[in-house]
Amino acid sequence: MDKRGICINIAIVSEGKYGDRATKVIGEKFNCNFLKINYTGDFEDIEIDRAQLDEMKKYDIIITYTINPDLTYTLINEISNINKKEKKNIFVIVGAWKGEGFKKQLESFGNVICPDLMCNLDEHILKDKIEKYPQLREFLKYFGKPIVEVYLDDNDIIKYIDVIREAPCGSSSDTLKEYIGKKYDKKTLINIGLRVQHFCRAGKLRVFTEKESKKSRAGRILVEGINLKKI
Repeated sequence: MDKRGICINIAIVSEGKYGDRATKVIGEKFNCNFLKINYTGDFEDIEIDRAQLDEMKKYDIIITYTINPDLTYTLINEISNINKKEKKNIFVIVGAWKGEGFKKQLESFGNVICPDLMCNLDEHILKDKIEKYPQLREFLKYFGKPIVEVYLDDNDIIKYIDVIREAPCGSSSDTLKEYIGKKYDKKTLINIGLRVQHFCRAGKLRVFTEKESKKSRAGRILVEGINLKKI
């Protein structure tokens, strides 16, 4: 991942606790800013700072890590209004949400996706959105469900690793760089799947409850994205 993508503007919106790492990672490819959202009120009386809403008009993709569900809903409603009134085409990726009912409510706006994991975003999940929001195609070239090429020598030693598509939090690269110079075998693959959980923050977001933990899924997703190459 040594080339920057075409110019699309991305904002990471948060109450302040989450999103800093994603801002840094995504900022290596695109113009990406971290916005700590300012708002007043509670529940249906939430009002977001108008200056910040005006600033959001310049972004192509907004990724939310807001934990307060009422704030998340209000923010997405405001962005939807901007799209309608200003003839914008802003797409929202909701990085933190809880409950299938809330997910359906948010996605009903049309310009929203609530992925179960940020590292599970790919062309299949976004298939109904890419034509209307072409900025997603460019985003997926670099971020989403990991695609990794692992290069081995004749003794199956990992010589170098090329991360074609990175998890938005950067956990793919952070994990795999530790395995350069090590022998690739079944045990190594298991260790990679376990090690990525150290860097994964999905569990802290408490997105929703499921039988398989989000960190375990992140490990499985990374392992499934590995393609072996001989040098």
